[in-house]
Amino acid sequence: MALWLKCPGCQAQNPLPLRSCPRCGQDLSKLPAAQRVYVMGPAAAPPPVAVPAESKPPVEDAAKPSITPSPEANAVPKPAKKAKRSTKKKK
Repeated sequence: MALWLKCPGCQAQNPLPLRSCPRCGQDLSKLPAAQRVYVMGPAAAPPPVAVPAESKPPVEDAAKPSITPSPEANAVPKPAKKAKRSTKKKK
């Protein structure tokens, strides 16, 4: 179990060393004691941070044709041939 600080802006649970909430950006280092809410939770990482809409990758069009690799691309390569050894005896 670990002690987490609840963000007063978005209610996300944040590890104590964080100075600002990764979810909403609110400053956690200057919160007055009356606004600090501590919760007990698992020692695992906090929930994933929401990514702003402008930094998300664009959604692919359903009408766009998909590119499939050719059958040759999926073929298993043949092993390299071994060098032949000379069987002649040296005199």
